[in-house]
Amino acid sequence: MLTEQTNSELGRHLLTIRGVQFIFGAQGDPFAMILRAGDGDPLGHGARAREQGLHESSAGAWVTADREVGARILGDVRFSPRHAGEGPQSHPGVDVWDNPLLCHVVPLDDVHLNRDPAAYRALGEAAAPLLSAGALDARLPEIEAAYREAAAPAGERFDLYRDFAVPAALRVVADLLGLPDGTRERLPGLHAGLAAALDAGHCPQQLGTVRALFTAVAELSAELDALVGEGRATGLAALTGVPPGDAAAIGALAVVVGVEVTATAVCNAVQVLLGQPGVWERIGQEPARAGAAVREALRLAPPLRFESRIAREQVELDGTTIEEGRRVVVLVDAANRDPGAFAGPDVFDAGRADADRSLTLLGGPAAPVTEALVRVQAEAAVRVLASLRPGLRTEADVLRRMRSAVLGGILRFPVA
Repeated sequence: MLTEQTNSELGRHLLTIRGVQFIFGAQGDPFAMILRAGDGDPLGHGARAREQGLHESSAGAWVTADREVGARILGDVRFSPRHAGEGPQSHPGVDVWDNPLLCHVVPLDDVHLNRDPAAYRALGEAAAPLLSAGALDARLPEIEAAYREAAAPAGERFDLYRDFAVPAALRVVADLLGLPDGTRERLPGLHAGLAAALDAGHCPQQLGTVRALFTAVAELSAELDALVGEGRATGLAALTGVPPGDAAAIGALAVVVGVEVTATAVCNAVQVLLGQPGVWERIGQEPARAGAAVREALRLAPPLRFESRIAREQVELDGTTIEEGRRVVVLVDAANRDPGAFAGPDVFDAGRADADRSLTLLGGPAAPVTEALVRVQAEAAVRVLASLRPGLRTEADVLRRMRSAVLGGILRFPVA
């Protein structure tokens, strides 16, 4: 198991895949350049990928930036986050020269980020009393209160990610899951280690980041298993008839996706909205505008920039044969700007008629569980912040994490 390797073995694995991605990127492969996540031009690479249609990347994946092809892939149950017949994820860590599978850099079983589509649908149904849109709408006053209280102590200048989006999302998730005080106190530290989870499966992180991720995953899994077994996570305990393993999985997804993806979605939405003259002020005056505005902002800047799937069987796509076991990637941010699918694809238009064509998934393949959790929080955050801070503006450039090809994760978002 990769988690049991020495630092030398694990470091060699990470550096080898990183080197392969750099080599293919240097040869001009758009997806390899996206995986390198270092030059700040993912949309430019996505546009070049769109020109190539559905094509085979040298980085070991079939890639598309076409909205229609992407929608078919994401809606097809023959494409899954994991390989057919795979139990505990075992191929991460193999010698890529002997077995060049670059689809999963590190195992993601214990954070439940690589289940089958049917499993996510079942988890979504099980979690509905807690995490469905209706359930969250019923608790909207509590959710908005969490964001209002996070904004209240912020001074004239504050960091949108660190001081507002993350603390509020942590509180919302802890309240929903009914976590006891001790777990709530440990949750910020766990989140710090888990923040790279959605990136680490595709883009090799630094050794220390991966070790911190493995530690946080093990601690979160043990904590949730214990809480569920003892009935001390009262929100999860209220999910009657749900097996303990499924309840713990729902809790893990709420923590991993419901915090970091939410915080990224909030920051992305605010960044887009502040760039549109007059839009932020209008949302503050008419909070009902926030929903459509956030959805359009997240079309232009989705919190998950691409979606990766594995063909569970041989699939024909527009005359192209995708072999069983091959990776298929949908460049969501580029597909959301496909001029063949959207009128004025690069223009912010909260009232656009084709808004429902966005491929943005709030939680990736786990969206059946997390979509409403992320969306409701992002809209609540924008409503609250626009009403409390109508003159909000960016104070300096937004700084994003290196090696964050999927999330474009935030390090610093100074506002005033």
